[in-house]
Amino acid sequence: MADILKFIFEIINNTPFWVWVVLIILIKRGTSLINDSPASIGRSIIMPFIFVIWGLNTVVNKFASPNTLLSFYLVALILGFLFSYLLYMRRSFYVEDGQLIQEGSTLPLVIMLTNFLVKYILNVILAIHPVLYTQMNFNIFYGIVSGFTVGLFFGGRIFGLKQMQSVDSYEIKKRLNKKRIKKQMIHKYQGKCKVKLLK
Repeated sequence: MADILKFIFEIINNTPFWVWVVLIILIKRGTSLINDSPASIGRSIIMPFIFVIWGLNTVVNKFASPNTLLSFYLVALILGFLFSYLLYMRRSFYVEDGQLIQEGSTLPLVIMLTNFLVKYILNVILAIHPVLYTQMNFNIFYGIVSGFTVGLFFGGRIFGLKQMQSVDSYEIKKRLNKKRIKKQMIHKYQGKCKVKLLK
């Protein structure tokens, strides 16, 4: 038991500080989405960007077969995206004061923490057994797992973007209808004024 605890503490002590900063950001962002909140594409792409850079940096600079790994990474990313998109289709969105609001859910938090844990565990394994960087089987495994988990981020982002575009189109049509109605009212008013003047 003591050896296990010693091993865990050693892993924690050797973890870079920035990794814990990322974890705190993820938890903060994920818990804020448990309640209904405005949909923001700008803020939502920060996390996928961090994980893509984190994963690709490791792939390109450390693995022995980066090209093979990247092929599996991209295929798995697409599959993760499709799976995530289907999950997010169950989420509800609504418009309030012309702004798109996403219904609260634990799904974003689960996806964020899953990504973090997968990346963290894989990197711990590699730190303990660096020989795995040169083994083709592990290269493929890393590419599939990393790609799929990152893909989970993008399904929700693309679905949210489509919802926002729908709201923008609705608002534009709404404004155009208001302008048309206003013009019609002005024309009617001007017509009545002309009739009165003729009388």
